[in-house]
Amino acid sequence: MFTDFLQLTAAGLSQGSVYALLAVGLIAIYSVRHIVNIAQGEFASLAGLGALWLVAAGMPLALAVVVAVLSVTVVAIAIERLVIARVKNMTTLISIILTLGVSTLLQALMLLLWGPEARGLPAFAGSNIDLAGVSIRSQELWMLGALVVVGGGVLLFYEKTRFGKALRACAEQPVAARIVGISPVLASIAAFAIAGLCGAVAGVVSSPIFLSSWSGGLLLGLKGFVAAVLGGLVSFRAAVVGGLLLGMLESYVAGYVDSGFRDGVAFFILILVLIVRPAGLVIRRAEARV
Repeated sequence: MFTDFLQLTAAGLSQGSVYALLAVGLIAIYSVRHIVNIAQGEFASLAGLGALWLVAAGMPLALAVVVAVLSVTVVAIAIERLVIARVKNMTTLISIILTLGVSTLLQALMLLLWGPEARGLPAFAGSNIDLAGVSIRSQELWMLGALVVVGGGVLLFYEKTRFGKALRACAEQPVAARIVGISPVLASIAAFAIAGLCGAVAGVVSSPIFLSSWSGGLLLGLKGFVAAVLGGLVSFRAAVVGGLLLGMLESYVAGYVDSGFRDGVAFFILILVLIVRPAGLVIRRAEARV
């Protein structure tokens, strides 16, 4: 019984690491532009299907993954330049409608290019491990490792580097940021590039287990959004914890209740958080002092 619990926990953590990466990408944009990017999940689908296409064309898996991730990062920058930057008075509502349109357009392009069938990349190099009766697939370790390296790198970039702090300053004090020489245009481009990178990495590492399809990105992105909401759309750390918790809860529900309820967990949590604590689970300093 306890072994089953540990097995479900391991599976949930690996799945949750994908949600956490998507949440990191969402917060990277929101913390700079206050834009809710509904197309975040499409970056994952696009990278997974793009890598599959390259592998089928004869490119080695490792190279295909790198090319797909970089290409999707460029696509994210192009979306920012061609769509987002064109709107003069961006509000959160306009950003949701706008990025929903981008999401739908990307879905249509993926369906046209690669068809309706869901497919998965070959498993990455590595061996499965067995720990105290719990079997962990090597691909699940890749998923967790991607969160540590990419998610952790983004967190350190925003919190510890001068340029990362400057990006956030653009959202909080855009005029002051401009006065001290911080370019809002560059900040916006960097935010979308980071979001594209995070989404693409999440898509390629999860593809061997959870497959890639033209329609899978929206649901994936919404689950990443739930994790980001747990962090109040501002805290990378809380969003990562939220993503991992969401993955574990889904795994427990699928294992102990019914797999049919799995996808409903995220939206139940979203409704609960929006009703009880719409600012997320983060206790900000001002609130703590009170």
